[in-house]
Amino acid sequence: MNMNFKDVNFGSADGGNLYGSLFGLYPDIAILAHGRVFNKESYYDLCDVLLKNKISSLAFDFRGYGNSKAGSAGINAYGEDIIGAIKFVQSLDFVKNITLLGSSMGGGAVLNASKLYKPSEIKSVIALSPVYTEGVDFIDVPIHYLGTEGEQFAEGIRKMHAMTKSPKTVHFFKGSAHAQNILATEAKDELISLIISYIKKEKDETKDMGKAE
Repeated sequence: MNMNFKDVNFGSADGGNLYGSLFGLYPDIAILAHGRVFNKESYYDLCDVLLKNKISSLAFDFRGYGNSKAGSAGINAYGEDIIGAIKFVQSLDFVKNITLLGSSMGGGAVLNASKLYKPSEIKSVIALSPVYTEGVDFIDVPIHYLGTEGEQFAEGIRKMHAMTKSPKTVHFFKGSAHAQNILATEAKDELISLIISYIKKEKDETKDMGKAE
């Protein structure tokens, strides 16, 4: 069993109760938001790789998953959970740079939550096969879109990338795997390498690189 983490408990923005696993004490940290058919444990292998690259991470269960409970906004208000996770991570004295990484449902949640933050608060967002989310043109934080060429959300990813006005990148892997399932394909190593590069990228290096497919 993976023992490289500390169990943590924190509140969502609407008064819910969330449970997560905190890996590492490094100043760069990634908040990991899972997809609908996953949970926080599905990120543990990635968390271990990030830790080896001196990147901390917080993998947590959304409301309705594991022991996490919803707040006043209801069971589907996942953006409230992201805001709670951000506030929790901001309270940690070792944290200097926060990256949001969300997959599928979690990708939509991090995009929605990032509308409330500035680059001085959130370094960047990594959206892995995100569900289509309105209003990405109101996001100021740099966004890195990832997906596969044949997945159901590919067209939506392209549309969101085109609409995004903040610094942005987009990359499509071959195949049709969706979200965290890409970590079980031959694209795994390239995906993890990109995630690490985005987390470590200096803010002034993030720019619109166009489509990289």
